[in-house]
Amino acid sequence: MSQKLTVLSVIIPCYNDATYVKRLLQALTKQQFDNFEVIVSDANSKDIISEVVESFKDSLDVTLVQSPPAGSGVGRNEGATRAKGDWLLFLDADDDMDDPLFMQKLVNGAEAKGWNTASAKIMHSDAKWYEQLGSTLNYKYIKFLAHTKHPVAPGWCILTKRSVFELVGGFDPDIRLGEDYDYVIRASRHGGFGFVEEAYYYVDLRRPREEGFSLFIKGTANEIYRHTHRYKIKKNRFKYDFGTHKARED
Repeated sequence: MSQKLTVLSVIIPCYNDATYVKRLLQALTKQQFDNFEVIVSDANSKDIISEVVESFKDSLDVTLVQSPPAGSGVGRNEGATRAKGDWLLFLDADDDMDDPLFMQKLVNGAEAKGWNTASAKIMHSDAKWYEQLGSTLNYKYIKFLAHTKHPVAPGWCILTKRSVFELVGGFDPDIRLGEDYDYVIRASRHGGFGFVEEAYYYVDLRRPREEGFSLFIKGTANEIYRHTHRYKIKKNRFKYDFGTHKARED
């Protein structure tokens, strides 16, 4: 039985993330999925991102586009305007994967469930016990929310139908922290949402390791704000500093 072809656009927002993008693009070269493209949406980085993307032109259908330096949500939107796929897969620059069937499992799982928006299982490759505990609890929490009227997923991995993305107007550029959660809530109203457990990916721990306990406090405070302000978070005072973290050391 031949594999059903689904055109997929992988969109990666980045800013000064060349070393991480290189790792992710390398992982994408091993994906056994027919007919997909990769769009790296760069917010005027000061590193060698253009050289990194160019080095993969022979092994991937990859394009580098420039986006305003106004956050990852804006970068995702800009990348989506150049996308040709029926499905859009938003990944973060510091994601990684070792399963060559990751994309196929994610798309197949979403289609089997009838979801127009989906995410995958979150994993860490080098987590200490307390980091793994925190990640597990967070994953259980967002999986629980997937069964409510206000499901969420981190921007590390969001698969969505292009038609839904266009219908809801993409990511809200005015939200400083939580634009990914906001998008999933709005998109879920047009075809549902869920987590495809068979598909997993790795999230880098550079942010929590650099920011420490303050990141937990900020994330918790932002969640309390969401739940107490009817999930309207444009005016929250929390923000994500895009592109300020250390480069990956090979």
